[in-house]
Amino acid sequence: MKKFYKLIFSFTFTPLFIFLMGEGYFRLSSKADTDEIRYRQIHCLYDFSEIRLCPNQKASFIRKDGKTWDIQTNDLGERVLSEKSNSPKLWFIGDSMAMGYGLPTNETPTYYLLSKYKLESRLLAVDAIGTNGVLKILKETLKSQKQENLPEKIYWIWNPSDFIDDEREKVGIKRYLYPIHYYLVRNSYLYQRIIPTPQTNVYTSYGEPILYPKNHITYSNLRKFFSDPLVPKEKLTILFSWGMSMKGYPDTKDRNYEMAKEFFNEQGVKTLDLRAKTELLFKEKKQVYIPGDGHPGPALSELFADAIAKHFLNLP
Repeated sequence: MKKFYKLIFSFTFTPLFIFLMGEGYFRLSSKADTDEIRYRQIHCLYDFSEIRLCPNQKASFIRKDGKTWDIQTNDLGERVLSEKSNSPKLWFIGDSMAMGYGLPTNETPTYYLLSKYKLESRLLAVDAIGTNGVLKILKETLKSQKQENLPEKIYWIWNPSDFIDDEREKVGIKRYLYPIHYYLVRNSYLYQRIIPTPQTNVYTSYGEPILYPKNHITYSNLRKFFSDPLVPKEKLTILFSWGMSMKGYPDTKDRNYEMAKEFFNEQGVKTLDLRAKTELLFKEKKQVYIPGDGHPGPALSELFADAIAKHFLNLP
């Protein structure tokens, strides 16, 4: 019996002791919370498995290239330009690309829309939320609006990272274990270092992005999205450009954009293809991407805003 208790003690105490020692070491070696942990801490858990921006946040962070960026949310957990809130007729949906991850407030698409075109917009985007997450937020927001506050047009800045985000969707037992992961990733220095960094794309042995088939879960989720009776498909327009390759330039070898565009057209969804203009901006040595990160930089952000404004205002 004593041997049994010794085994129980050994299998529980030893891993816990090692974890606490590692946690203590990394905490002592860090003078302050890392920006990665601080950024995680402005996200809140919804329905066991969904991560969204927390309400009423105001914080700034330092990117890999040393530049500071900031983010502010309202009481609904939506990224905003200021505390002032109206009822814009132009809505954004999507993930980190639409949210403006890594961009200072004055370099986001919503800022360029307001400063250049006097267009206010509402941002319903959250990083790494996946297709079903985008759908859920959109439906919840549409249901909560009075008729006069519904959008005239909705824009989705789409990119192939949804293929990976959708594969990571929490179902089954993962859904109930996710709160533990959520707590650790927001608070543990050791956990931050032992979990792998989420991929933004998957490459073949030749260094080209893999082509996801039409039976991939993302295409299934998109069909559900477009067929949902609450989604005003006639108001929806999808934008896309090129993502950043591993070498830092537009990933023109990524065939997923062309296949996705064909799929959107088959579904009767309008698209704005900005790939050629993205290549031109890159040739002009504009900051298309955030260095060392791959999210849209200020030049691509402004390109999104210009395309949306012209479409919304019916400009030539």
